[in-house]
Amino acid sequence: MKNISKSRHRVALLLETSNEYSRGIIKGIYGYIKERDQWDVHLGEYSRGEPNPEWLLSWKGDGIIARIENMAIAELVKNCNLPTIDMSSANLVPGIPWVETDDNFIAKMALDHLIECGFKNFGYVGTGFNWSEWRAKHFIDMLKIKGIHCYSHNFAINQKINLIEEQKNMESWLTTLPKPIGIFSAYDQLGRLIIDASHKAGFLVPEEVAVIGVDNDPLICELCSPSLTSVIPDTYKTGYTAARLLDKLMKGQKDVQITNFIAPLGIEKRRSTDSMAIEDPHISKAMHYIYEHANTGTFDINDILNFVPMTRRVFEKRFLTFVGRTPYKELQRIRVNRLKELLGQTDLSLLDIAEKSGFDHVSYMSYLFKRETGITPMAYRKKIMTAT
Repeated sequence: MKNISKSRHRVALLLETSNEYSRGIIKGIYGYIKERDQWDVHLGEYSRGEPNPEWLLSWKGDGIIARIENMAIAELVKNCNLPTIDMSSANLVPGIPWVETDDNFIAKMALDHLIECGFKNFGYVGTGFNWSEWRAKHFIDMLKIKGIHCYSHNFAINQKINLIEEQKNMESWLTTLPKPIGIFSAYDQLGRLIIDASHKAGFLVPEEVAVIGVDNDPLICELCSPSLTSVIPDTYKTGYTAARLLDKLMKGQKDVQITNFIAPLGIEKRRSTDSMAIEDPHISKAMHYIYEHANTGTFDINDILNFVPMTRRVFEKRFLTFVGRTPYKELQRIRVNRLKELLGQTDLSLLDIAEKSGFDHVSYMSYLFKRETGITPMAYRKKIMTAT
């Protein structure tokens, strides 16, 4: 490959900008560039898997960072004969350095989270992309070691596929699964489709079908109903590492590691898994009702007894057995979590937060919050702002 020794390097980024994952990678690349100010970057319009950008052959550049998702792009990159870092798990150009999220670690995080939620039935929904297949393999293999079967479904996504038909196929698949079940989705957008299909098939989310995605795309996750729990990839470090390795190659250095897996940061827990796996259908419906009405200010345990065929004493005993908390304690937990969300993600006044959370008085809201968390609402907000 060419060894470029100019003071400024011209670098092409073949990365899509339409999703949170790739934008996070680009931020990491920019973070590296900003520290040194030695690159001029070409970032064109590009979508994953689209026909190869022929302009690369006549482009006078020094290096490439690309998601090499098909053989056409792989051949084009090889013909350019430039230092290149691959960002795709497909690994279609052996021998060049590649940087990818650690799919094994991602699958483990997702499985551990679903197990923590008490699920004993598990599913995986993926696509034909290589990284999706890797996540499926790791997830299924870990379950196999535990002696547990994984129900899997492949959602075909390309221009030739009828998405409405695929959605119906997913609905049909969901009806065949044992409930409650925790489903690991290959990525967030697919997780949204699983939630929609669950609703259309008549299943409660998360009480009957819980879903966890990957990428933590805030727009997609928060627009889901309920909001989608997601594994958080360290996209900044992924992009930064790719830029650092390319810089080494363009400077003629040989000590560049070929395989680079970046561990995820953690899990952003949202409503789509915010429920213990409960095999009793009456308690499951009661949990769903409590969550839906917890912040209305009109909630009453007696309302649940209107559709749960048991006495209050029996209901409360069974609820405690399956959930590990009384209905009242579960109500308080949900309300406090809502307060944390509004305090940490908005600049609403305490009065506005009280109104949105179903409290008649700010004083009681503050009392409850401090009793459950040990700090006042404003102290919590300050703590969150300082951390971010």
